Amino acid sequence: MSLEIMPASLYAKSLKEKYEDLEVPSYKLREWFSKTDKVFFDCEESDKSSCLEPILKQRNLAAFIIFFVVREKPSGSYKFMDASFRNLGKETLKHFIRRYHEQLESMTKLGLGSRGIEYVECAGYSYELSE
Repeated sequence: MSLEIMPASLYAKSLKEKYEDLEVPSYKLREWFSKTDKVFFDCEESDKSSCLEPILKQRNLAAFIIFFVVREKPSGSYKFMDASFRNLGKETLKHFIRRYHEQLESMTKLGLGSRGIEYVECAGYSYELSE
């Protein structure tokens, strides 16, 4: 297995160590995590990187999921949140990740800020398969 790919549970543990009292709902995460691409994904193969590239280029994903860490005001407690975006234009996950940071992340930060929640960091990305 590539060193850049780790079990998602280990990545979740590292987030818990970084942010005091952060609870990461493991049921929302896929089994593996790519540190390079920040993508949670599933793979049955022994060579995990061979599974990741096709997922990044797949055009028929139903939705894209963003996971992020936020801090609630005024308590200062950290929370793990997610947002889902439907794939309306047959976009790839790789393209969506770039578009999220160029266009959608700022809107996400504004929306959370209006609710008194501070966006701390993007923790990763995932996807929903088409039925």
